[in-house]
Amino acid sequence: MADACVSACLGQLTRLTTAKVHAAFGGRWNSKGTRALYMSENRSLAVLEILVHLAASLPDRYVLGAADIPGAADVEFLDDTRLPADWSTLDPREQELTRRIGDKWVAEQRSAVLSIPSVILGERNYVLNPAHPDFHRITFAEPIPFQFDRRLFGPVTPRLV
Repeated sequence: MADACVSACLGQLTRLTTAKVHAAFGGRWNSKGTRALYMSENRSLAVLEILVHLAASLPDRYVLGAADIPGAADVEFLDDTRLPADWSTLDPREQELTRRIGDKWVAEQRSAVLSIPSVILGERNYVLNPAHPDFHRITFAEPIPFQFDRRLFGPVTPRLV
């Protein structure tokens, strides 16, 4: 059985470049220096994941990328019952436990994909390990341009003609 996943990222970033960006800064599921590619199970969640991390300015130059994870690729499923009680903290300084879980998963190369709950909705996000031998089985579609709807950032005043 194949799964599909989607990511939203700044335009012109390839999947491996994006993984390097996550390695440069770290995230909830990886420490600085650990390469990982974050994706979501659908477009809506991918967009929400970007929105919760944005400043007040309207983002531009984004693309949506999609991947097909074939049934032959290993996917490790991690549900919130196996996570620490405070796993969903919004304070990056308190995300050390989830970073250790992700770093250990990458280092042990247990699977190409780690399926994790989204803090926002509880739907599924995915962390992909570019160093895993099964990573090459994952196929990536050509990214498509994406514009955020301005209404997401506050009311739009209608123009009277």
